[in-house]
Amino acid sequence: MDLRETLTSGRILLADGGMGTELAKVKPVSLQGNLSANCTHPLDVARIHLHYIRAGSRAITTNTFLLNALTPAQERQQVDLDRMNKTGVALARNMARSDHFVLGGMGPTGRLFGLDECMTDEAVRAAYLAQAKSLTSSGDVDGLIIETMTSLREALLALEACKEVTDKPVIASMTFYTMNRDIRTMNGESAAECAQKLAERGADAVGTNCSTFLMHQMAEVVARMRAVTSLPIIAQPNAGQPHGEEGTYIMTPQEFAEGVKLCIDAGATVVGGCCGAGPECIGEVAKRIKHH
Repeated sequence: MDLRETLTSGRILLADGGMGTELAKVKPVSLQGNLSANCTHPLDVARIHLHYIRAGSRAITTNTFLLNALTPAQERQQVDLDRMNKTGVALARNMARSDHFVLGGMGPTGRLFGLDECMTDEAVRAAYLAQAKSLTSSGDVDGLIIETMTSLREALLALEACKEVTDKPVIASMTFYTMNRDIRTMNGESAAECAQKLAERGADAVGTNCSTFLMHQMAEVVARMRAVTSLPIIAQPNAGQPHGEEGTYIMTPQEFAEGVKLCIDAGATVVGGCCGAGPECIGEVAKRIKHH
């Protein structure tokens, strides 16, 4: 089964939901932000992958979101990044059947150009190049996903690194905000600009995830991207806004699924969830896709 063929088929591909928020439910103290979780708690990580597959996900993402050399978490914890990335791939692959895709997950550095001295184009590209090599070395991923990017510049550097390492599909997903400046990234780039430039640099699919606004605004981002590109578009929204001291996401699975349907109607062909969207949410989306 070929991921690129599936992406371009026009059929809806259901991805998984949030990993970090699910791990926090299991062991909030020992797993939240723990870069070693793939090795210290492999059964917990594997179980979450399995829950998503049972809920209907046909594509699962490795638990490797923060595993690049520039993240503040890596500066504090100093884990063996190559080992943790490879273990993340192995855990996902072991849970996935032959009719499931495994995406190597790559998140942002969490740092800002112009404010952090380590954020040079060369250093950022090198960090993503190393992670991409680790994720693809075994041949067990079907593609890579660059997600939750708040800087188009960083996303383009990550994409460039991935394209140097592999000829498998690379998905690039941006995070947007509303604030007082329409819908834009933290750096001020529009959805259309992001889609166009990522497409020009060779992304196989573009889209959005995690953004903190309402579902109809997520659908609006999808529509704006669809207006400027024919590439497959991914949409993985949060399950609403976090509430209370513990940051609980209170959107019901049914409400979440209705929001994802708005994204599909706007042109998304790869859908799933992000923070707070667990297997129950993905299961509701699966029901709607079945009748789509």
